[in-house]
Amino acid sequence: MSTTFLNTKTRGITKTVAEFSKQDGQSNKEFREFISEQVVEHRKEGMDVFKSPRPGDLREIE
Repeated sequence: MSTTFLNTKTRGITKTVAEFSKQDGQSNKEFREFISEQVVEHRKEGMDVFKSPRPGDLREIE
């Protein structure tokens, strides 16, 4: 199963703010579009996030 992390970087420390896994039956295209929407939403909230295949150094997942 594919997992994508949304991370932010501050003072050289990468923090994970969200984690998303591809659902059964979800196409790759749908998953990519969903992740892109999540990046836009987090940026609207003022968070400078980027997507990554790896978790950050610190995890702050709600």
